[in-house]
Amino acid sequence: MASFRYHALPGFGEECREKYGFSDACLIGNRLVVTGQTGMDPLTRETSPKIEEQIAQAFKNIDDLIIRTLVKEGHTIEEGHSGWDYVVKLHAFFVGLSGMRAVARENMVHYIKKWCPRHQPLFTMVGIESLPFPEHLVEFEVDVWIP
Repeated sequence: MASFRYHALPGFGEECREKYGFSDACLIGNRLVVTGQTGMDPLTRETSPKIEEQIAQAFKNIDDLIIRTLVKEGHTIEEGHSGWDYVVKLHAFFVGLSGMRAVARENMVHYIKKWCPRHQPLFTMVGIESLPFPEHLVEFEVDVWIP
């Protein structure tokens, strides 16, 4: 597995690598697989109780992780672009989706359009029973293609 290169966000992401043995992202050739980004600020470890703020933070975490990984790997980010410009697929997992379906869908559409103004990534939104930390209501996974 030497050809796989693993990365994590500072703070909680790096702690998870050390404590639990898993990473936030794996670079495989021109593909970056990103997993487990929640609505928690990885540096402060704070999580808003509001789903809208958790969604916004999860989008930011994904962007920060993609940019950090690409820069560390020597890639140049086009001026005016974000990490989301390279996302081809988004999976969003929501705790209690049936009770917040309209709010979750509305916020996801808003942030997909905000972060992906030049393309329309594949998108799946799924309701789940729970996440490992009870305050987390949303978790994202994305697949990234690096040109």
